[in-house]
Amino acid sequence: MTLGDLILKLLFIVQTGIGVLGNTFLLLTYASISCTGQALRPTHLILTNLAVANFLVLLFKGIPQMTLIWGVTHTLGKTGCKLVYYIHRMARGLSLCTTCHLSSFQAMTISPGTGGWMKLKERALKNNGFSCSLCWVSNLLINISVPVHIEALQHIHNSTGTRNYGLCSSKTPGTSSAVKYTTLMTFPDIVFMGLMAGASVYMVLLLLRHHRRVRHIHTLSNSHRFSPEAKATQTILLLASTFIFFYFVDSILTIYSTVYFKSPLWLQHTTTLLTSCYPTLSPLILMIRDPRVPSFCF
Repeated sequence: MTLGDLILKLLFIVQTGIGVLGNTFLLLTYASISCTGQALRPTHLILTNLAVANFLVLLFKGIPQMTLIWGVTHTLGKTGCKLVYYIHRMARGLSLCTTCHLSSFQAMTISPGTGGWMKLKERALKNNGFSCSLCWVSNLLINISVPVHIEALQHIHNSTGTRNYGLCSSKTPGTSSAVKYTTLMTFPDIVFMGLMAGASVYMVLLLLRHHRRVRHIHTLSNSHRFSPEAKATQTILLLASTFIFFYFVDSILTIYSTVYFKSPLWLQHTTTLLTSCYPTLSPLILMIRDPRVPSFCF
């Protein structure tokens, strides 16, 4: 075992452990707040959805990959491979959809309360639960074709028609099928990424305008400081930018491994490590930026 292999193994353990504990902590915190009858903010439902999605990503991608890098292979049968890859893809899409929903919801929340914006705010608040449910249903349906090409590793012989993922394998589809499959899987991601980027740019412009207004106020009070809505917006912008960064890096590595059919094993491990970065970092960002989370538990 080289030093690089040992570092990579330890990174997987630390990353998965922190991510699972952080998302579990958030879920228990929001559940406890709900049980005690305290008022929940509208974004709490979205953040709970996000914590569940991130937990599933770590559970069905991070943990299997961690067992692989520690030398435990042939642990998943045909059904296990199909289930693990389906839930991982669904949870990854759910995390993207929920983060997009969170950014769009916050953009409407801090928008000027005049004209059509007020009606849009009321409609977004009223349909908040429906939007979260729609993210679940859409990703469950979009990724229903994922298990079709996944097979157990021991059932696939080494050939140019199969791709080895370490624990599982998949049959290489034809050119036309690959184009259709890629289009089906990437189109929702492109739409959600576009909406998230647009909402983020809009929130940045609103924050800049707010900053220009308050920086000329020189009083002894705290009126020049950012409001709670502005702080929440900064937190959501940090979440969105973190997701976009790791998504694009992961996409570049995935495209590279797809073009070069036999990608090295270290590249597969690095891609998985980057895929799990956002589910690991997002609960830490929320706990650091939101004082209500730790203060409630203590």
